[in-house]
Amino acid sequence: MSMEYLEQYFRYCALQKKLDAKTLKAYRIDLEQLAAYLQANGLGINRAALEQYVEQLSARCKPATVKRKYASIRAYFHYLVYEELLDRSPVEKVRLQLRQEVVLPRLIEKDALTGILDAAYEALEASAGEYKRFFCLRDAAVLELLFACGARVSELCHLRASTLDLERQVVRIMGKGGRERWVYLCSPQVLDVLGRYRSACQARYPGTVWFFVNRDGKRLSEQSVRRIIARCASAAQIGGRYTPHMFRHSFATYLWDNCGDIYEVKNILGHSSIKTTERYVHASLQRQKMVLTTAHPRQYLTVHTVSSSGPALAALPKPPVFDIAPNKE
Repeated sequence: MSMEYLEQYFRYCALQKKLDAKTLKAYRIDLEQLAAYLQANGLGINRAALEQYVEQLSARCKPATVKRKYASIRAYFHYLVYEELLDRSPVEKVRLQLRQEVVLPRLIEKDALTGILDAAYEALEASAGEYKRFFCLRDAAVLELLFACGARVSELCHLRASTLDLERQVVRIMGKGGRERWVYLCSPQVLDVLGRYRSACQARYPGTVWFFVNRDGKRLSEQSVRRIIARCASAAQIGGRYTPHMFRHSFATYLWDNCGDIYEVKNILGHSSIKTTERYVHASLQRQKMVLTTAHPRQYLTVHTVSSSGPALAALPKPPVFDIAPNKE
């Protein structure tokens, strides 16, 4: 594989496709690993070599990792064909057949969510001194906004001060692939803590462009958000490990429970595909319970049951009766 072509492709991904740094890093790792494998085994770029590479990947990597690396390779060769550097893609007839286990999102129980938020506010109330109080206020605002809009932790940390319009109760989020979305903030308590934090932040760090800042007035890091969650969970004496993405999963699942509109959930989360959002349908036992309790056909069957005290008639509601006229033909 030509390193010149690889570097040309990475420039194309960065400047024209505008992929983020993490995606570019993953592409580079995947393609450089393929190049090293082909070189070490004296293989050319052809279907047989790529199938051999995918086979050895499957032997040592999880299906999700293999699929991601395969997608990187396929996108690269598609680019070479588009740029007329290759006549046809060697990946064209490679068939990837992997059984990938469906992993449902991990949720934070509502009691645990309440405990984490309560711990943040208790720390704020108990804080002594302006310095300590400011950062306790920031922590409460971080947790509230994280759950209020279901943002990814990277999206939250890259929010600029200008992207929150608390008067109109909206936040503008830049998601993956530069996709922009607006999310309405409906909770008065969330708006209150965000407003108090914004005023304090503007007074303490008047020159910062970031909404959430660290002690130097610079952008708050993703790792700092993880530490905030861990600290509040520990203070609330809640066992287990909680992550920012679990806040997003919990927001999406509970929202789906209450609204039942998968397309609304998709738009709020900023998913590019409805298939990604469908995970929350599978994860939602509460909605399944509601649907089965109210609509299961067993509810309308009158069945003679036997109890410990003898035969009894199950007292169940009867289904509606429809008067259907006989067919006269």
